[in-house]
Amino acid sequence: MNNHVYYGEYSLAFWIELILTRKIILPKYQRHFVWNLERLTTLMATFRENRFVPPVTIGSFVRPDGSKCNYIIDGQQRLTSIMLAYLDLFPDKDSYKAHLQSLANGEESLDNDGVDPYDNVLEWNFKYLTDRGNNKQDIQRNVEEGNYKSIGLRLDANFFHEHFLGFSYIVPASNATDQQCYYTKMFREINIQGVQLMTLESRRSLYFLNERYEQLFEPSFVVKYHVNLVGEKQQLDFARYLCLMAAYKKSESVYKVARGYSGKRMEVYVENYIYSVVSSEFEDVFGKFSDIFPNANFEEDVEHLKMDLQQLDFPEEYPSIINLDMYFLGLVYHVLFCHQRIDTTRKDGLKRKLEEQISSFRGEDKHAQVPAQLQYLRKRILKSIEIYNEYLQ
Repeated sequence: MNNHVYYGEYSLAFWIELILTRKIILPKYQRHFVWNLERLTTLMATFRENRFVPPVTIGSFVRPDGSKCNYIIDGQQRLTSIMLAYLDLFPDKDSYKAHLQSLANGEESLDNDGVDPYDNVLEWNFKYLTDRGNNKQDIQRNVEEGNYKSIGLRLDANFFHEHFLGFSYIVPASNATDQQCYYTKMFREINIQGVQLMTLESRRSLYFLNERYEQLFEPSFVVKYHVNLVGEKQQLDFARYLCLMAAYKKSESVYKVARGYSGKRMEVYVENYIYSVVSSEFEDVFGKFSDIFPNANFEEDVEHLKMDLQQLDFPEEYPSIINLDMYFLGLVYHVLFCHQRIDTTRKDGLKRKLEEQISSFRGEDKHAQVPAQLQYLRKRILKSIEIYNEYLQ
C-alpha cells in the first residue's frame, strides 16, 4: 500500500478539542516543552495579525496490537502554546525545570560560559493537563496550586474559532515494518531541516516507535555514571559505546572506527548507528544487528551487563572521559557484542589494571588535553578491550 499525505487546516478551537479528547497525542520521545512565555505571546500575536504560521504534521500510526492513534510529529510547541493560551495557564519554571545533563563524548570544553543550555527546557508536556480533565473548567480546577501562572492575554472564544492552523496528515503504508521505516526517515528529515533538537530527543525520534530499543540505547541502570567536568555533569552516553563497539566488531580494525566522524560529527555517527538498528541501513559500517542479536533479542545480554556492573561496584563519578571510556568500552564489547561474562570475583585486579592504564593515558599531555581526537579514542578502545580480555569467566 502506498503512503498518503493529506493537507488542510483547522480552527484553533478544533485543534484544542483534538488535544483534549486525545484524538492527537505526543509520541514518547517528545517529552519537553521548550518555549517560554514570550514565544507563546508572539505566536498568539501572529495569529491575531493573520500572519503565516508554519503548519503542523500529524501522523497516523498502527500500534503492534492493531489499535490506531494520531501522533504529533512536528508542531508540539505550537499546539501546546495554543492550548495554554486557551486555558490561560503557563507551567511554572521552578516547578517543572528539567534537570538534564549533556552527554560525555570527550569534548571537555564548556561552550556556554557557565550558562545552563537547558535553562528554558521544562520537564512537562500537555499530557500533564489532559490528565486533569477534558475541558477547560475541569483542568483549571484540578491543576496543582502554584504550579501554573496566568498568561493574561484575555483571548475570548471567538479568537480560537476565527483563526486557523494548517496541517499535513500522513498515512503511511499499513505494513508495520514499512511504517516504522517511513516514520524513521521522516523524523530524521525533520530533525535535519528544522530547529535542532536536543541530542537525546533527536535520537529518540529514531527509535521511539519500537519501545524495546529504548532499553538497549538508554538502559536505566547506566544513567548514574557520569563525568564531572568543572562542576558540570556529563552523563554516560551508552549509545556511543554501542556505536563504537559495533563498528569495531564489524571492521575488526580500530582504525576504521569513526573514520571521518571526529569532534562534533561524532553525534552523526551515533545516530547513524541507531538508524542502522531500527531500519537496517548503514550495515556496511556497523554490521547487521541480527548477527549480534538474532531476532533482536538483546535483553538477556543487557541484563548480564547490569548484573556485572552491580558486582563490579564501579565508581559513579569520573574526572575525565578517559576514565569513563576505559571502564566501559571493553565491558560493553565483551558482554554485549561477544556475549561473554566478566569474572567479577577478580574485580580488584581489573580496577587496578584499568587505573594504571588511565594514569598512563592522562600522563600523555595531548591525550589528556584533547581526548576526543580519534587517535586517542582508538587507543582507549584497544586497551580497554585488551584489559577486559584478561578478566573473562
